[in-house]
Amino acid sequence: MTFSIIGLITVQIYWLNQAFESGKNEFNSRILKALDETATTVNENELNQYYDLFNETRKTLQEQRDSLEVITSQIESDSANVKYVFLTRYMMDKIKLPVSGIYNDSLKVTELYASERRIKLQKDSSIKSFQPIPVNLESEFRDASYSLERFARFDAGNKPISHRVNMETLDSIFQLNLDKWKIDTPFELAILGADSSTIAMESKRYIKEAKNHFTPLFRDDQNQPSYFLSAYLPEQNKAIFSNISALFGVTILFTLIILGIYIASIYAMMRQRKVSQMKTDFMNNMTHEFKTPIATISVASDALKNKLISSNPEKVVHYAKLIKQENKRMNHQVEMVLRMSKLEKNQIRLERSKTHVNEIVKESVESIRLIVENRNGTIFENIHADRDELLVDRFHLGNIVLNVLENANKYSPETPQITVETYNVNDFYVIKISDEGIGMAKNVVGKIFDKFYREETGNIHNVKGHGLGLAYVKHVIHLHGGQVDVESEKGKGSTFYLKIPII
Repeated sequence: MTFSIIGLITVQIYWLNQAFESGKNEFNSRILKALDETATTVNENELNQYYDLFNETRKTLQEQRDSLEVITSQIESDSANVKYVFLTRYMMDKIKLPVSGIYNDSLKVTELYASERRIKLQKDSSIKSFQPIPVNLESEFRDASYSLERFARFDAGNKPISHRVNMETLDSIFQLNLDKWKIDTPFELAILGADSSTIAMESKRYIKEAKNHFTPLFRDDQNQPSYFLSAYLPEQNKAIFSNISALFGVTILFTLIILGIYIASIYAMMRQRKVSQMKTDFMNNMTHEFKTPIATISVASDALKNKLISSNPEKVVHYAKLIKQENKRMNHQVEMVLRMSKLEKNQIRLERSKTHVNEIVKESVESIRLIVENRNGTIFENIHADRDELLVDRFHLGNIVLNVLENANKYSPETPQITVETYNVNDFYVIKISDEGIGMAKNVVGKIFDKFYREETGNIHNVKGHGLGLAYVKHVIHLHGGQVDVESEKGKGSTFYLKIPII
């Protein structure tokens, strides 16, 4: 069972881990799709601005296609040795103006317009020289046939990122895409440089971590990423777990149920084994308890058959009393077993009547006094409870007091010193029985009221008993609505408190 449970739990942990990893991969895929779509939207928005500008420019250039023009170009370097190509287009527009007067003449006026374009030349770091201009810029400039996307990359690439992207707009676009992919989790965005390590722009609570998600945002005219869009998700694991929480919950629930049944089964088996061992000990004790009186009766019966004994009246009376005493002893053992059988089936019924409990205590003390004194022991009485008239079962109450007194005597290995007191505390009548015997360890005190339990003392027969008496005591006291308390210390004796409510 243990190996099966361990194997089952191991497999469950493995599959839960697999489910989490699968959920994590699926979540990452949706996040990347949301990031890609956000980057695409931002790029398209920027490109649309150039479309609008391009359409007007193209229209103007086409209208002026047949005008006279001059295109010049020159290369200049700035203070950082960055080279630029400056293109200038000069367009001439001739206007004929009439001149008033007797000559009936006209004046031809030529207006000159100029438009300029600056192109930054890219330097190849590997060959440490400037790249050649890949296209006929003059031709493209003249007929407005620039590749718009390349032109947008080229032109926008010269702008600072703060002029190209607004963080609030970026957040709103990303949120819309998260909603589209059914992702509900807080996020913080940042724009990283081309090396994906430097931060160009960021939200206030953005934290740079290795597990952050990112995707290219803008590309240069060489189609290389200029910036990266990065997303930091502070509650990523929580979002992943929320998607598979139902699977986790059901799996853990059923695993705990199986584990609980396993533990309960093991506990029941161990308890059953313990009870079985205690019952075996009980049977051994009972056999021993019956064996002695049976042997005594057998010897006494054989003696009575002897003519020398049978002719002596005093001997006959002695052996007859001995047989009677041993028979009474066996009867007491049988009564104890029958009494516990009724207790186990909850068949004990109290026959209550108004009774002075002080009298019951005194009678019980007198019943055992002779046995104690035969061992040179002493019973001290302090019976002074004022309110002692209670509604109790006289028979069972007397039995339990006698049981506790017998235990005090049995577990006093030398001369017994037993003290019996009665007193009232609040609304309880208390019987206090103390001895100076062997006492009990703390771990034993909580078990002594279990049926068949007896403390291990090395030899099971060194102290006679069945482990039933205190279980009977506790049951009867509870039937009276009271309680039993015990104080004990190993080697210093024990004290029992039998508390019965005053009704």
